[in-house]
Amino acid sequence: MPEQEKTYRQQADDDAKDMVEHFTDQIVEKLIEEGEASDDLNNDYSGGDSYHHETHVDRSYSLLEAATLLDELDDFEETDSGLWEGQSPRDAIATQAAFTYGHAVYSMWNDYIEKINDDAKETLDYFAEKNEELETRISQLEGDEGTEDWTEEKARALRAAQSGLDQLGHRLKKALERTVLATVGMEPRRPQGPREWSPRE
Repeated sequence: MPEQEKTYRQQADDDAKDMVEHFTDQIVEKLIEEGEASDDLNNDYSGGDSYHHETHVDRSYSLLEAATLLDELDDFEETDSGLWEGQSPRDAIATQAAFTYGHAVYSMWNDYIEKINDDAKETLDYFAEKNEELETRISQLEGDEGTEDWTEEKARALRAAQSGLDQLGHRLKKALERTVLATVGMEPRRPQGPREWSPRE
């Protein structure tokens, strides 16, 4: 039995997921630097505006396709008639459909970003706690360095704590990348090294 063709709503959802994957690195960067990812694709993501317009809005539709799309995505319908002012009725409907589809993808992107922020909170909190623990441990050990209480065991512990702190940022980035992609049902894009901690374990 042939596979049933996807609805425009399903296609928009797939495109929103692909957009999350495309901007994963920037999403992770914002999570680390700001504690949450922005949903403002046009202003807060490098190349976001052009990517969205060229990939999701700049499409052509037949009259039947446009009518079907507008019916399936009626809750995202573009109503700014200035976008198709002066066009023929057929072209106007196709233009309205194109912008309606763009709205649908963008709205679904917003929903995924909101979920990513919720899902990432546990990971961010965990690594913030680990960072604080390591910095406290390093500070304590450095306070003993050069005193009569200083031992080779403490020296090894200091080196281990400093190394752990250096690796923490890399581990956080990898954990957040997995979280972002898992939110849209995708696997990490690159081969992983040693198994990382996951808050879901």
